[in-house]
Amino acid sequence: MKASFAIRIVVANLFWAAGSALAAEPAVSDVAPPTRALLDWYAMGGGLMHGIALCSVLIFGTILERAYALRAGATVPRRLRAEIERALAVGNRSELKRLCEGSGSALARLASRALDPEATPDAIESVGAWEAHRLLRNLPLLAALGNLATMIGLLGTVLGMIDAFDRIALVGSGDARVVAGGIFLALITTAAGLFAAILAVAAHAWLSRRAEDTVAELERLTSAIGQSAQSLPLGTRIEFGAAREGRA
Repeated sequence: MKASFAIRIVVANLFWAAGSALAAEPAVSDVAPPTRALLDWYAMGGGLMHGIALCSVLIFGTILERAYALRAGATVPRRLRAEIERALAVGNRSELKRLCEGSGSALARLASRALDPEATPDAIESVGAWEAHRLLRNLPLLAALGNLATMIGLLGTVLGMIDAFDRIALVGSGDARVVAGGIFLALITTAAGLFAAILAVAAHAWLSRRAEDTVAELERLTSAIGQSAQSLPLGTRIEFGAAREGRA
């Protein structure tokens, strides 16, 4: 009986302690984190946020510039490609000449060079290399900006950790709030740098794939046009050359 009574007392005390803990919990959770605006987060990140902001602007600008440069109308217009393939299928060389004269795209420039009877394979390859360079331009810069934004963010974290450990050396580690404040501010730069880097990496992968696909398509069509030009009768090829000299 005494043992059973003692067990009941212990269980009652445990339930009382648990109830007291649950009753005290809302007092802690009621303290909601402060609501901060974007400029507040920027200010708390410190001076390195200026470098991350500059990288973000350059990343966004480079993405827009490359997306505009790689648009279909400036590289391989769908309508022009379909008409060129149709002209190649039926062997209409005069139509190929007309199509290349009426467009200012990369495909038209390469096709015009391939149709030139005086153009050597090295000359055509040189024009193709230049067009490929124009398509891939600024993509290494985009990747470098993403890496730079990450490094700046990590530098901010390292500097914040140095400040946090300096506070520990001065006041000790008894109050966690002294250390948490420095780490909290340091991680803001890391988050901002990673956000800019993720945008740069994703855009770089998409734009690189698009540029490589465009280069491959240009190589395929230019090769087909070059083979078609080589199969032209000599008089017709000389006529093409005279027409180009007349335009110049």
